[in-house]
Amino acid sequence: MADNGSIGSPAQWQADRLDVQAYLDRLGIAGPLEPTAETLRRLHRAHALTIPFENLDILLGRGIDLDVDAMQDKLLRRRRGGYCYEHNMLFAVLLERLGYEVTRLYARPLLNAPKPLPRTHLVLSVAVGDETYLADVGFGDDGPLEPLLVADGTVCDQGGWVYRLARVQGSDKEWVLSLRREDDWFPLYWYTTTPHHHIDCVVANWYISTHSHSPFTGRVFLEDIAEDRRLNLNHRKLTLTRSDGTVEVRYVVDEEVRELLDRQFGIELTEDEAKVVIAALPEPEES
Repeated sequence: MADNGSIGSPAQWQADRLDVQAYLDRLGIAGPLEPTAETLRRLHRAHALTIPFENLDILLGRGIDLDVDAMQDKLLRRRRGGYCYEHNMLFAVLLERLGYEVTRLYARPLLNAPKPLPRTHLVLSVAVGDETYLADVGFGDDGPLEPLLVADGTVCDQGGWVYRLARVQGSDKEWVLSLRREDDWFPLYWYTTTPHHHIDCVVANWYISTHSHSPFTGRVFLEDIAEDRRLNLNHRKLTLTRSDGTVEVRYVVDEEVRELLDRQFGIELTEDEAKVVIAALPEPEES
């Protein structure tokens, strides 16, 4: 197992505590799984299509625990979803257990925001032989289904969603991932190849799960990816985007929330949990 150079022992990531078989069962993947580019693609795709993106534990007052036992209990055994730290930290330790060399990196979401957003998104750099891949199963419905080869100008069509990875001009350590929208490239995030410690993730996770300006506090936010569509629930706004570019939008009412989360996102809440989530929604707009 790689020690990721200057960031210290991989023991900090608790990879030895991962139940690999439970993870593979959750993804519906059987071995043997040699640490090749094709295996990485299979695992990445299966994770992205299986485990939803969601922030409900923040609304439920439980916070986000980055201990491996807590993450695998939530995402694997209880079949819940999570956000970038849970997705990518758990995926990273799976890859390490399967023999890959993984480095955790931080990205700054761009999204054409009018001012800089915090550099709090976690992504993964995965070495496979002489090649390096960007892996990211935690960016929600704009995120890639499959890893991208880290090479300047890489363009990858993933079932109608087209991504480009480009080096920042004048730098050999800075990259931008973009998504094709109509006739232009929409920048998703910028990242550098500087590795990070586990404690860096803990600190950034605390900010993004508690700060009043975080996009994940004070609102319901879920995303689910399928082969030919992306589904997003942002407060009451439910957006269905298909790979052909068509978009459907509607607004949900209280009475359908619990069933919607179960049916569309695979998240089963108790009646009391559903009441807390519904209470976090804004009042419905009058028709």
